[in-house]
Amino acid sequence: MSSEIYTLTCPRDDRVFIHIMHGHFITANNHINYYVGTSDIKHNQSVSVHAARLLSEYYKMNDILVDTVLCLYETQSLGAFLARELAKPDMYSPNPNKNIFIIGSEYDAAGNLIFRDNLRKMILKKNVVILISSITSGRTVEKAMESVDYYGGKAVGVSSIFSVVDKINGLHVNTIFDKSVLPDYQSFEPHNCPYCKAGIPIDAISNGYGYSKI
Repeated sequence: MSSEIYTLTCPRDDRVFIHIMHGHFITANNHINYYVGTSDIKHNQSVSVHAARLLSEYYKMNDILVDTVLCLYETQSLGAFLARELAKPDMYSPNPNKNIFIIGSEYDAAGNLIFRDNLRKMILKKNVVILISSITSGRTVEKAMESVDYYGGKAVGVSSIFSVVDKINGLHVNTIFDKSVLPDYQSFEPHNCPYCKAGIPIDAISNGYGYSKI
């Protein structure tokens, strides 16, 4: 893993940024050649506010009603700011003066999302936006969509900080950073990883919470 950490700023707002490192990383579903660090957007209040404003524009301009923001991988703070932006009474908002639920994620042993009885009402018959830090294959979001459907909700949007895919199950991915900011980003199926085949050791295990060096 390269010791150099690079900062990429958002073309739409230079107050919003991510950090990247080059190396050989593994995720739950793939091997990747870059780790994308989203901690500042998730945990820095100032950055998170501006990021939420960027994400909210898509739902306002497309008149998409949102009842609940389902937050995956420590995106609750960002989700709260996104809900606040969507609930603001302005000429573009489809949710004027509306309360929007913000809920976190819990998983069973098979990796499926579960919602306790006290949270089910926040999914049942609700329009749900799934918020996640980074999307590589889209499989995590697909599972979240399935879980929302199981509990009687409807996924109406997918939002992320960084994504290499444009659509998941027919829904546009509303992202702050797409692959154009990192054109040599690559992901591989674990059994077909060229780094593994070349004997290049794995640098770290990564997920939406961060990374752990090996």
